[in-house]
Amino acid sequence: MAIKLIAADLDGTLLSSERRFSDDLFPLIGALHARGVRFAPASGRQYFNLREMFAPIADELVYISENGAMVCDGERLLSFAAMPADEVARVVGLARTLPGVSVILAGEQGALYENQQDGVFLENMAYYYARRRYVPDLMEAAHSLPVCKIALFCSRKAETVILPAFRKFEKTSQVALSGADWVDLMRPGMNKGEAIGALCRSMCITPDECMAFGDYLNDVELLRAVGESYAMDNAHPDLKRIAKHVCPSNDDDGVCRTIRRVLGIDK
Repeated sequence: MAIKLIAADLDGTLLSSERRFSDDLFPLIGALHARGVRFAPASGRQYFNLREMFAPIADELVYISENGAMVCDGERLLSFAAMPADEVARVVGLARTLPGVSVILAGEQGALYENQQDGVFLENMAYYYARRRYVPDLMEAAHSLPVCKIALFCSRKAETVILPAFRKFEKTSQVALSGADWVDLMRPGMNKGEAIGALCRSMCITPDECMAFGDYLNDVELLRAVGESYAMDNAHPDLKRIAKHVCPSNDDDGVCRTIRRVLGIDK
């Protein structure tokens, strides 16, 4: 069956260890577009950050952002899964009690934060969130603005500090380890795989017509949602176990090389 949608994670997948795209990526996306194949960055990153990164071809893409909680086709919003306000407030309240933990509330128009003192946090936030705004009190924002994702940051300690503290939220929220520094909370059942389902319905295609690439545990549902799933060679071992295929690493241009080989697209 022909592939009609390709989704790929960014960090550790499309981006090299030096956080650079392959020189071949944009030409390849152009070749896919000419064949009627849509390309979707699929990331925990903010939608506005993704549009900025893909600026020359931004309107040609579909976007799985905020780990699936916000999905767009070009500038058109397809889905936005807001969390209950009281749940957001509970998360903010607990995070404030944990040393070294900072909070970002992701909304439809951008991200909100209240920690202005932690330089490491501010640097990391700027890398992932292009549209962001300081507010003096996130608790007030939690009760007044729709939030689709809460990103919790603790430098190199997401798995040891944040995750254990927020296990108690797993009955009421989706809790995902998104890297060494980040844990994300969203509405139950929200993930990149659910976003693939939304795109399939919007495009009138089936999961078997989709291909996806990932490297970390927040890509598990993404790979399970498609017919052709690829874990990068540098991927987490647990992701490799559930993927249908393993492809070359992010530093070996694994995504572009694999797409060209499988779809028979010459340079």
